[in-house]
Amino acid sequence: MITYMPCFRRDETRVYVILSVSRSVHLSSSYDVQIREIIERIEKENCLIELPFISETINMQDLTLYIKSELNYIQRNINDSAVQVLSKSIYQQIDKQTQIFYILRLILNQSYLSQQSKQINLTNISIDEILNAYIDHCEQKFGRKICSFIFNYISSSQSAIAEIELLDILSCNNEFFLEYYQKDLPKHLRFPPSLWIAVKYILGPLLSERYFDLKVVLCWSHSFIRRHMKQRYLKKVEDIRIAHRDIANYFLEAFIESKPLVDMNRNLQIRGDSGRRFILQQPLLYSEIAYNYRRLGELWYQLMHSGDIDRLKEYTLCCFEYLLSKVHGLSVEQLLWEFDIICSNILDADVLVVQTTVKNIVNIISNNPMLFAGEIILRLKNIKNRYSEHIESLYTQAYEWCEACGVPVFVPISSWISTVPPMTITILPCTDGAFKIAPTTFNQHVFCTTRINEIAMYHIPSKKLVKKFSGHSELITSLQLTYNSRFLVTASIDRTIKLFNLSSGDLENTYTVHQDEILCMTVSHSNEQIVTGSRDRSIIVLRLETGEIEYSVEQHTDAVTAVALTQDDGILVSASRDKTIKRWTFRGMQLLDVIDTIISPIQHMIISADDTFIIAACDDTSVQVKSLVTGSAIHNLEGHSSEVTSLSVSHDSMCCYVGCSNSHVYVYNLRSCLLLRILTHHTSSVHDLYVSVDDYFLFSAAEDAIHVLNVKQQFNGFPGDGSSSSSNAITALSISREGDVAIAGSSAGVVRLFNLIDGEFTEQIVDHRAPVTQVALSHSYLFSLSGSRDTTVKVYDNEMGEIVAEFTEHSAPISHLRILEDNRKILSSDEQNYIKTWWANTGELIDSYNVPCKMLAVSPDGKYVVSGNGDNILKIWSLDNARVVRSIDHTEGKITCLAFRADSQYLITGGEDYSCKLWELSSGKLTQVLVEHEQCVTAVAISEDGKHVLTGDKSGQAIIWSFKDGAAVHKVTIHKTVIVSVSFATDSNIAIIASQDGLLSAWSTVAGAKLAIFYFSQNLIKLLVSQSGARYAAIVQNTSCLAMLSLFNISFSDGSRMAQCQSQVSPEIIGTMLPVKPKPLLYPKDSTILANSRENSKIDQFSGDTILPDPMSKSQSKEFFKKKQRGPNKRNSTTGLSVNIANPAVNTAPLNKGYHIQTSRGSAAGLVASGEDPALAVINPHPSPTIHHTKEKRTKICCLL
Repeated sequence: MITYMPCFRRDETRVYVILSVSRSVHLSSSYDVQIREIIERIEKENCLIELPFISETINMQDLTLYIKSELNYIQRNINDSAVQVLSKSIYQQIDKQTQIFYILRLILNQSYLSQQSKQINLTNISIDEILNAYIDHCEQKFGRKICSFIFNYISSSQSAIAEIELLDILSCNNEFFLEYYQKDLPKHLRFPPSLWIAVKYILGPLLSERYFDLKVVLCWSHSFIRRHMKQRYLKKVEDIRIAHRDIANYFLEAFIESKPLVDMNRNLQIRGDSGRRFILQQPLLYSEIAYNYRRLGELWYQLMHSGDIDRLKEYTLCCFEYLLSKVHGLSVEQLLWEFDIICSNILDADVLVVQTTVKNIVNIISNNPMLFAGEIILRLKNIKNRYSEHIESLYTQAYEWCEACGVPVFVPISSWISTVPPMTITILPCTDGAFKIAPTTFNQHVFCTTRINEIAMYHIPSKKLVKKFSGHSELITSLQLTYNSRFLVTASIDRTIKLFNLSSGDLENTYTVHQDEILCMTVSHSNEQIVTGSRDRSIIVLRLETGEIEYSVEQHTDAVTAVALTQDDGILVSASRDKTIKRWTFRGMQLLDVIDTIISPIQHMIISADDTFIIAACDDTSVQVKSLVTGSAIHNLEGHSSEVTSLSVSHDSMCCYVGCSNSHVYVYNLRSCLLLRILTHHTSSVHDLYVSVDDYFLFSAAEDAIHVLNVKQQFNGFPGDGSSSSSNAITALSISREGDVAIAGSSAGVVRLFNLIDGEFTEQIVDHRAPVTQVALSHSYLFSLSGSRDTTVKVYDNEMGEIVAEFTEHSAPISHLRILEDNRKILSSDEQNYIKTWWANTGELIDSYNVPCKMLAVSPDGKYVVSGNGDNILKIWSLDNARVVRSIDHTEGKITCLAFRADSQYLITGGEDYSCKLWELSSGKLTQVLVEHEQCVTAVAISEDGKHVLTGDKSGQAIIWSFKDGAAVHKVTIHKTVIVSVSFATDSNIAIIASQDGLLSAWSTVAGAKLAIFYFSQNLIKLLVSQSGARYAAIVQNTSCLAMLSLFNISFSDGSRMAQCQSQVSPEIIGTMLPVKPKPLLYPKDSTILANSRENSKIDQFSGDTILPDPMSKSQSKEFFKKKQRGPNKRNSTTGLSVNIANPAVNTAPLNKGYHIQTSRGSAAGLVASGEDPALAVINPHPSPTIHHTKEKRTKICCLL
């Protein structure tokens, strides 16, 4: 008897049995990571095994029966004696070879037997030998090159590849046709299916069938087979990139019409229709039926490994259509996981910006993908010009999506939140130390010198050590790449210069031209010369490829510590410990002039990229900036006190980075000498600094690590840090009646105008001596008003562009400011309860009243004023004669808010007594009391047509009432904090509600349907809405920016009709996608992979998004993304468990979806280990209904061995 236990003894604590994966695993980041961790750890080892026996112990009889069942399955006959031999071999190997049963299946296959003439013997047989036998058999029949084409595409797929995809890709491979058809090409350039059938037959059990998105796909049956194929056929980087590029081109339909085939050696020129490959057209990225999951799953992976970063960004990471499809079709967690994989392979500033943006909005778009476009616009608007055209394109695509979208959507037209990637991008541990550094042009690799006098090359994203270069015997003092990236040039105190060939990795040349230690070096921009400076006081210019000395000069009186060339290689600048800087003509080395105004020996010197400045660091810790043209002193960079160990300057010549021995890096504005920031990420002396060519990254080397920092947005004062300054916070806001202009006053006393059409700042019009408390805009935008704590009110003529009047009759800070209906008179009040009316054009006083006015409002017709002391009483008085019409009150609490009807006939008040009261303005008569709130009422509004009242309270509940009978028509319950603003659009069919937590929502007053929502992502202080409901201006916390929005895609004249149409759509409509130009009504897809991915959690999340009562809005109660439950329950016979695989929305069972572990035979559908990285796991939610597992009962276990 023998047991299985040896198979598990290697690591008994890490054995996993995967029975099922819920369809909602992507909803929770924690679950997502746990599932992926298991898959990733399984994929890293050859640990997917199949144990064909139920019991833990087996005997020879069991083995014999098992072998006969295998032979019966493959329809082969072997005599009993051979079966006994096999049984004995297996019995002897089972505790030594964990994959013995899979090996048995391989060697029983006809492909192996026909290749191996010797008898079957399992003793000491290796899996590599068996795989090579299969491959050799294939190559003998079809040729190595043909096999490599096929195998490479299968190995390069992320998860698996469909046969039609493989044939299409092979049909676009010109090398295949030239290799396979040595004489005449076929009439149609199409890979012969018969050839594939033959290859597939020979490969046999090496291949496995999987099920993905209701499609049959192929891959290598085990990860070790895939690794073996890659090691044999994909050794060269170029071959890897070609394979991935070809697959990417297929999904991008690069050759859907035709592909030219040209071979001058065979005089072949096939173009146009003759080059058509008859490729199956790709389904759209989205459609009315389903998402193209094959493209969504494969394209990013193929483009990433093809090495084409620009196309990766253009078609996936910076493509709004692609990102939206990912978020809605799969999940935002899945998208972020892919970003993590990409960022571990590629370092790119654009990718980091998009990744950071998605991370910051994950909670918003997980619940509602419709908000994705608005968030992209909000967070990229202010920074898009600082990055490549891909970020600008992503912003434009999102904006165009909002314009073309068929549903109402809030669109930011200003930005008050900008995406700022984290400061530290990555840290590369360097066990041998890091001293001098030189990143490659595209920031993917970095070279650094070590304490053992070697040069280490690291891949930055993955932190992997790629290669080491050796040859120097003493400390390396200089390290630089040539500008064409062909050579790595180093100089050392061993007096040698070494030239390493980066293509081969070999030492190309060694030059010895100095008599003493070489302290500095630079390479000309033409890649033809090397310039060195030495302790022997000499400067030598030599040919890069031959080492021939062109010039040698010795005019410094002490060691030369730095040399630098201008961009055109016209001028050479040298610095020395003799306290001088000399400028030379590079051609001829003629001395131009000497800068001798420095009083301390120079340690380091660089010149700015625009050839304007010379920056020199001295022994006395000073950093001096000189003019390169005149040599005159400009200024010193002051703010550090430690020894300067390195200097670097940005390529836009704006920032200078100073590394010091105290482990700090000081960032200065080179032109203003302002200290922008002190970076304290290192714990030991900074050895070297380098700013990337694109100014995105700062590389800094210290004792045992290289830090990569994001510095792109640094010289503008780090908007992520300084935007919350309270010194310029907005304190007053108003918008024009037409809704096209906003005026804002700040705590700094500044008054600014903004264009509400495009969200741009227009002009700064007034400066007060104290914070601004009130602002206003006249009708037709004739003039602007601003009142301040300096007790003055200023009138600014918007046409003339000047202050035309200043009202100074108040003796206390201004508390209220109103422009009366005639557009000529102004009403203002102060904190001492004085109300004054005066002429706008002259500032001449008309009347003055001393009445309580802590709360004050003027009726739309300008006839009545309502004022009070902030308690439970308000007085209505006539503005003409100051006669009090009547006092009104809330008996059980303070009055908190009030509003007029547009015709000035009625007034509504809300109070702490939870009630709202309607008053007749002319008589002060109470007409109605509205009592449905359970908390203090905080906001009220009456529609312009006088049919509806809108109120909000402290708990976040808002109610739409009938003005006629006071009945509660609809209740809005999605807001959870204090309602700060309620209003109606002009036609009164749209209600706007905003709460303190920054949630803004628009609703149909007729159907009670939610039309659009938006998150300010900051606490909301004040919101103003234009009369049309199209434009919005808001004051939000922690920013001095004015928040401006627009509501797109709603006709305010037929908002009622649109809302009714939305509420009457049958809930039975399913399967509608969320395309780049979505239709008016949006429902989620009934997902065909990882679906219904948001069903279970969203039912609870959206249960509060209802308006009660609303008999017609049931289909709207889960917003536009209600999941549809359908299909009967099925049983999964593989594990004997009852698993719901067709109705994932049912919450009665803990398991929502059944998955099987795929074996090499390819007869089971499920979760598959198919590659080295976690991205290669295939999850199949559609087990084939035609597959049965009753013939052989096997225990299938996933083990970590």
